[in-house]
Amino acid sequence: MNRERLQRAQERMRERNIDAYLVLTHDDYLYFFGQVRVQPRAIVPAAGPPILVVFRGEEAEVREDLGADDVRIFGSVAHMMKDVVGVMRELAQGKSALTVGVQMGFFTPAFLLDLFQRNNPQVKVVDIGPVMDELRIVKEPEEVERIRRAGELAAIGMRAALKALAPGVTEREVAAEAEYAMRKAGGDGTATPVYVNSGLRSGWLHGAATGKAIGAGEPVVIDLVPVAQGYCANLCRTVVVGAATDQHERMMGTYEAARQAVLQAMRPGATMRELDMAAKAVFDKAGLGEFYVMGISHGIGLAFEEIPAPTIKPAEAKVAVREGMVLTVGHSVLSIPGVGGVRLEDTYHISPSGPVPLTSFPVGLSLAI
Repeated sequence: MNRERLQRAQERMRERNIDAYLVLTHDDYLYFFGQVRVQPRAIVPAAGPPILVVFRGEEAEVREDLGADDVRIFGSVAHMMKDVVGVMRELAQGKSALTVGVQMGFFTPAFLLDLFQRNNPQVKVVDIGPVMDELRIVKEPEEVERIRRAGELAAIGMRAALKALAPGVTEREVAAEAEYAMRKAGGDGTATPVYVNSGLRSGWLHGAATGKAIGAGEPVVIDLVPVAQGYCANLCRTVVVGAATDQHERMMGTYEAARQAVLQAMRPGATMRELDMAAKAVFDKAGLGEFYVMGISHGIGLAFEEIPAPTIKPAEAKVAVREGMVLTVGHSVLSIPGVGGVRLEDTYHISPSGPVPLTSFPVGLSLAI
């Protein structure tokens, strides 16, 4: 249990008049308690020790590993909700109303949040982002090393994917080889599905891996987000199975030039919007600006996409780069209808002198040959 992180969160909660944080997601649970749990539940009051809510089969492990003072045991969702309601009533004693923070993210279970609100009508639910974002935006050295390890796993997965590529092989088969290699090397799975998009599907905004057979001469986008001890790294490459066309070469060269422009601009003090404009200037000069999707960079760590994430929260385009942040470069797709797309993404730690790569893999359309 990281009591220092808990105390900092509680200080920020008190500043914002938030009485408690209802933890429903794996990332903040790991941030506070150091354990990877698929469906974690905890309540962090604005003052005092946290309350862990765990299934009865997990009690012994949780007590031993965390030394928690208050562990509530449940055997069903109804039992869990009843206990949570009881805790809320305890916290509300002497208050006219109770304000509870919840993470509003990809993995927040909507049905549980709905149950919580219906069973606690006296509670005002607010976004915990203003508390947690500031704590998590700059990574501690141990966090950076876990992300670096995830980056090593990504390179292992990418090598396996490229080795599997051949005309007639399905996207799903390539994805399976990448995922197996990363798991076998010690990975904890992936934060997003393994994306293997071929042909015109390489220009999709979000990827997948289907039963589509990969054809000779088709571009293939491979996007990997492996997890190591709860932390993610992002590595994406675009290759062509066989000979690349002049159009593919042009797209690839422009995308890599745009990435280099972003890396030159990625210094403490630069805003996320400025990074995007550095990329767009390159695409505009090459006559491809109309096909560029804004959002070249985002934060990454315990979540595959976290603050700053301007493609999800446009206001975060104003967030400035800081020393110690971990950001990706290459999140956007360059997508041309009738041709396909190109993406090249890596993960970087921001040092005083600029970005330091946490992922490493060659760039080139002919890597699959």
